[in-house]
Amino acid sequence: MLSVKGSRVVPSSKPTLICTVWMTKLYKPESFRAHMKSIWKTRKKFEIQMVGQNLFLISFELADDLELILEGRPWFFRNNVILFDRLCQAVDRDQIRLTSSPYWMKIDSISPKFDKKDLMHAIGATFGGILRSEINEDSCRLRVNFDVQRPLRRGIFVSTSAVSKVWVPFKYENLPMFCFGCGRLGHGLSNCTQLTHERISKINENPPYSLALKAESKLFGKESIKFNAWIKKVGAQCLYTGGEKAAQISTVEVAGDNNEMGGHRNVGNCWEERR
Repeated sequence: MLSVKGSRVVPSSKPTLICTVWMTKLYKPESFRAHMKSIWKTRKKFEIQMVGQNLFLISFELADDLELILEGRPWFFRNNVILFDRLCQAVDRDQIRLTSSPYWMKIDSISPKFDKKDLMHAIGATFGGILRSEINEDSCRLRVNFDVQRPLRRGIFVSTSAVSKVWVPFKYENLPMFCFGCGRLGHGLSNCTQLTHERISKINENPPYSLALKAESKLFGKESIKFNAWIKKVGAQCLYTGGEKAAQISTVEVAGDNNEMGGHRNVGNCWEERR
């Protein structure tokens, strides 16, 4: 059984995830449970328990089902991203920080003067590293951990010894609700608390962020994912991972747009009590 003892969240002996929905509006926990039950097609049963406001524990009968859900990220509830991490031992609720989720980014129309592999490494480094990448003839995709507390990155300036500064725009697959004013996930422009009402009125007709950040998704069955399809697709997606040394990206120089530069807090592979 999952349990809550005072301010401590205690997992069961089964594989367990902890999660929260990155949104500002309130919702009924029952609607969250029903939604996840409807879209997750796991091999065995899983149990969802509320352990705090907008905080849930999910216990799985099979470890493979837990891995299936993590691999299938990002997942959404009411067009808002759900943030997950493993829970391996009891932890105080005030120590839990769920602030990042993997996303696929797409880079189109890359100049032939750039080495695609070097470019992917350089871009990935500004997000804290690459989880996975695909390099195609006319475009590239990379999977990175995105810190939802930060504004979306609209692109990056790239230059080499042979190429002057060029703007490389980013697009995000499965991008949920985001603010056209501040660029953050979880709310719309009309509900933005990062900007003043006067500022919102001024930028409403020509906001700095737009639907141009959305890319058509090539991911498999996000809203109805099945285990066998996942196994087949994972093998096809692992064209190469960003494991090479940093020296390989030295030929590409990057500079961000006017957002904060990338990077994210690495919460590790499992939530454990801080000492």
